[in-house]
Amino acid sequence: MSIFVTGKHAYHFKGKKRIHVILILLLILILLYPFLEPYFLQVDRITVESSSLASDVNRLRIAYVTDFHEGSWPFTTHEKVRQVIRKINSLNPDLILLGGDYAASPDGTSAFFEALVRERFQAPYGVYAVLGEHDRGTESVSDLRAKIMAAGITPLINDVYSIRVGSSNLYIAGLDDPVNGYPSVSQLSGKVRQEDFVIFMCHNPSVIPDVMQSADMNGKRGWVDLGLFGHTHGGQMALFGGLLHLTDGIRKEYTRGLYVENRVPLLISNGIGTSGVPMRLFRFPQIHLITVLSTR
Repeated sequence: MSIFVTGKHAYHFKGKKRIHVILILLLILILLYPFLEPYFLQVDRITVESSSLASDVNRLRIAYVTDFHEGSWPFTTHEKVRQVIRKINSLNPDLILLGGDYAASPDGTSAFFEALVRERFQAPYGVYAVLGEHDRGTESVSDLRAKIMAAGITPLINDVYSIRVGSSNLYIAGLDDPVNGYPSVSQLSGKVRQEDFVIFMCHNPSVIPDVMQSADMNGKRGWVDLGLFGHTHGGQMALFGGLLHLTDGIRKEYTRGLYVENRVPLLISNGIGTSGVPMRLFRFPQIHLITVLSTR
């Protein structure tokens, strides 16, 4: 027995088949999308004001980037890192700050900075870096410092660095990582004054409460004017209101984005790499271009 489908019945059959194909393609796209989002690098532009910045400074442009995780797919090759370097240099920042976790392993971090000898970040006020939990291994800190400096970058491991900007100094305070390092907030706060313009950097935002409670060399709180952090990847994947990449001990408000506490802007970056799984979902990789304006 033969069955022939003709007329509107044939059209209805073809229509249902077309809908099924479209639904299957949409499902494939939905499943693939989290693997594609890590490639959608964005530049997040932020403007903040400060009464501590010298009045003769028209503006200060800071490029901040963290969590490269070179060696973790899809950020496997240094070519992708070179693309980020070129992108940041094209923004013409006055200052470049790096927030840690440069590779998937300590050996990878050494290779990361060794490669930067050939193609460098460029900024008139210099490039400064803190370490993340993936950057410390069997290699001595002094050897790692040497490799970072050979790449034209100043390592900040419980260090404060001063830069002359306009008629006063700007200070960058870099705290060691709390997971695999030996952080000392008091070692940093004791070197600056509340009236100084201070940028505070640490890879892990879990240190924020301690920083907010610490005092400067004169016993005054509120010595930080801008805080920069990474580590969380912004949650990396936002799924049904939950976040995939969270670390115990980090408060929810310190997970991502710009958060103001005690009038201090605190930026927790999504970073640009991935860890755990090679996916992102509604947590785009990002470079930050922060413009600081003086209110004096």
